[in-house]
Amino acid sequence: MFERDNNHLCATLAHMDTEARRRTRFNQNEAKAKMAEWLQQDRRFDDFDHGRVIDAVYRAKQSGGVLQLDDPFLRKNGSPRPAARKGFASGV
Repeated sequence: MFERDNNHLCATLAHMDTEARRRTRFNQNEAKAKMAEWLQQDRRFDDFDHGRVIDAVYRAKQSGGVLQLDDPFLRKNGSPRPAARKGFASGV
């Protein structure tokens, strides 16, 4: 139930986001504050920057994307992944 692998953590975050939105009648700012409160209480997320995680969950849900918790930017004091050089496709 309280697993620490990425799949369980992502499922927990998705549920937190959905429940926070529902409880705040879909007020985005209040929902983010509620989710931050819950993240503060869940020790599994102590190594993460809560604001960055909340924003990443929101972006992933809005775009239909996948949340990648292995992104170092989501950790406290984490730096963003190096971006591909402008004008060049990655992997080429």
